[in-house]
Amino acid sequence: MIDMPEVEFRRSVVERFNAQDAAIKENTTLTKTVAEDTAFIRAILSDVAAGARMLCRLAAAWKFMLRQVFIPVVLPLAGLWTLIRIVHHESIPDWASAAVKLIVTWL
Repeated sequence: MIDMPEVEFRRSVVERFNAQDAAIKENTTLTKTVAEDTAFIRAILSDVAAGARMLCRLAAAWKFMLRQVFIPVVLPLAGLWTLIRIVHHESIPDWASAAVKLIVTWL
């Protein structure tokens, strides 16, 4: 290309740029049609992302309830209530006796 006369060199550069412009216009047209065709899928994926965020928030709330409420508050109160019923020779509910048996087998 450098060996060409200046007029031919300029003409070849202009032709190359024109060819690139045509290719870019064709690519832009194809990209727009693909974007229109996949709009439905993208809408569904945004709903899926919102659902996944909701499930993550639910999991975080469940983890908080277990770590901050159930283990430090409910579990000791249930154990104390069961212990009081044992001391007073009252019948223990089935779920409490199953929990005691489970704890005893772990020990």
